[in-house]
Amino acid sequence: MSNQNLTVTTNKRKWWKVLLKVLLITGGTLTGLFLILFLILWSWSPGRIEPFLDDDGHVLEGSISEIVRIEIGGTRQGMIIRGRSVDHPVILFLHGGPGNPTYAFSREFFGMLEDYFTVVHWEQRGAGMSYGSAEISRNITVEQMVSDTAEITNYLRERFEQDTIYLMGHSWGTFLGIQTIARHPELFEAYLGVAQVSNGFESEVLGHAHMLSRSIENDDRRTVDRLSAYTLNTPEDITTSWLMLRSDVMNHLGNGVFHEPFSQFQDLLLPVLQAREYTLSDKFGFAMGSLHALNSPANAANFSVNLMEAIPEVEVPVFIFHGIHDRQVSYELSRTYFDLLQAPEKHFFTFYDAAHTPFMEEPEKFMEIILHEVLAE
Repeated sequence: MSNQNLTVTTNKRKWWKVLLKVLLITGGTLTGLFLILFLILWSWSPGRIEPFLDDDGHVLEGSISEIVRIEIGGTRQGMIIRGRSVDHPVILFLHGGPGNPTYAFSREFFGMLEDYFTVVHWEQRGAGMSYGSAEISRNITVEQMVSDTAEITNYLRERFEQDTIYLMGHSWGTFLGIQTIARHPELFEAYLGVAQVSNGFESEVLGHAHMLSRSIENDDRRTVDRLSAYTLNTPEDITTSWLMLRSDVMNHLGNGVFHEPFSQFQDLLLPVLQAREYTLSDKFGFAMGSLHALNSPANAANFSVNLMEAIPEVEVPVFIFHGIHDRQVSYELSRTYFDLLQAPEKHFFTFYDAAHTPFMEEPEKFMEIILHEVLAE
């Protein structure tokens, strides 16, 4: 073998050794980083909740701060119950999605609400603390969810010795909530609907037209092309890919979760990761439940049922709260539904600096309305 060939062979061997060493170092570094991140997440996930304390640092007498897991409708479901006095009225919160609990990133408002109510954050079948499997999340139905809501309500009525409780829904939670009070009015003192669903399919059609118009005005050709790929002619056209695109564009335009710019990681995901009330299993359930519930019959019904026709009348007082910039659930359609809805008492409140989550965007105003209107007596 010539010296030249020997040199080439030797150089190749050195090159492979260097590459192998780099891969080992990189792999070890990545493994170490993943291990560190896992340990951080594990330390954030003890599954414990802090009590209310008095001025002396003792547990506040008569208060409640519990993580509760009970069997509802044949599956184990979880909830967080907090309030400064168990003698206060109970309010059951129905989160949106389906499959998206909001407890972790809406503490400012609910912290205020806990001064006047025993607040129950139920994580619905197939979501978060109540996640069981992908099959359960993908197969939730409106009928089952209404039954679950009534069963939990009866558990709360019996436990806290109250004839009726307040029901508060947000987004998908209003679709569930308005149907629950229509079927079980005797269980509820009043209904609070935040970003009230009315006609889900028509709301998507209006939202598509709005986003397309705004994108054309902004000369955003990429977004125009992405939106133009979808034609919403029937409820079956509301696919998971469409919902993902719609959320992305609406959040960018200030018509989605919040009206003001926000970080999805810092404002929505990080609070869930850091929530010490959740175990690692709960946080896994949060991610998986929100994903699989998009393909459920319950979510399909959200876009195929027109509540203006299905629920034209209820027998409990109704309070609707809606951000004027909300296009994720149409403000205009919500107002139309409110005007048509027959109820013994009804009120509509517009939030001019909010989009889809007025209780988070304008919490002080929201709380004032609850104190002076909902709890006026």
